[in-house]
Amino acid sequence: MDKFDQITSFVRVVELGGFAAAARDLAVAPSLVTAHIKALEQRLGARLLNRNTRHVKPTEVGEAYYKYCVDVLNRLDQAESLVESMQAKPRGVLRLNTSVILAPLITPVIADYTAQFPEVSVRLIATGRHVDFVEEQFDVSIRHSMPDNGSLIVRKLADYDFVVCASPNYFMSRPRPNTPADLVGHNCILYTDSGYGDRWPIFDSPHEIAVKGNLMTNSPLVLLNAAEAGQGVVVFPRFLAADALAEGRLIELLSEHTTLRRPICAIYAHRGLVPTKATVFVEMVGAHLQRVLVTPMAELRDRVDRQSRVQAQRNKVEQA
Repeated sequence: MDKFDQITSFVRVVELGGFAAAARDLAVAPSLVTAHIKALEQRLGARLLNRNTRHVKPTEVGEAYYKYCVDVLNRLDQAESLVESMQAKPRGVLRLNTSVILAPLITPVIADYTAQFPEVSVRLIATGRHVDFVEEQFDVSIRHSMPDNGSLIVRKLADYDFVVCASPNYFMSRPRPNTPADLVGHNCILYTDSGYGDRWPIFDSPHEIAVKGNLMTNSPLVLLNAAEAGQGVVVFPRFLAADALAEGRLIELLSEHTTLRRPICAIYAHRGLVPTKATVFVEMVGAHLQRVLVTPMAELRDRVDRQSRVQAQRNKVEQA
């Protein structure tokens, strides 16, 4: 028999002065309240209530026990209210994991999130590997690749594409590659946490391209700085190289051959009872990625399609 039910029945009998009144208040049969009190007294080895045909009063022991029981029930109510309030809006600490590459992309979301919900704070750990949710106690992970663990719950937030690029200075004494196979003759800077080693399987080609170079690093910042310094050719998610490309510090290569797209995902340990602080944050990340990745890429594809149609029309005119 549940201790909580026994204690609840005892407290209501004391407060309402009788078994029948307690049973009505709890919406149970009087016999059940009687059974609860009997089991409680047997378990404790003490009489808690003096009862006759007209009155029910706590014994001296029962009076002392009652005060502690009321405190226990009040604390339980407070605990449940706290859980309900934390589920109603983000509160507490959001334990967040991200890919190292994604951390700068979602930093603006963290600023907006903590500004909107001042009762929450974020503990961000960026890793080059997928994490163990149970061992490391993360609420959610935002990654730029799918997890290997099929038991995890995955929600795709956006897709991103890759760009092959290098500094203009790198080509001052070298020809630009015209095909993916030409990369074999170039110094290629490798990202060690990519999971691909010395292969760049990002091209529209039945063959993987194995490359080599004189720098390997797990730091996206080092990768970017080395490329801008003219050390070699790199592969980046486009969002990581966007500013350097726009400002001319890097130039895009082999764009007509680069077709691979990958998902950015929110990953949870369990489907049910995900804390509100995590679900709200993921919604904000999804909206942010829509603004900075999905919409610009759709506009870029539309512009490229329009340019292709215009060029095709010009070719027809010239041929006529």
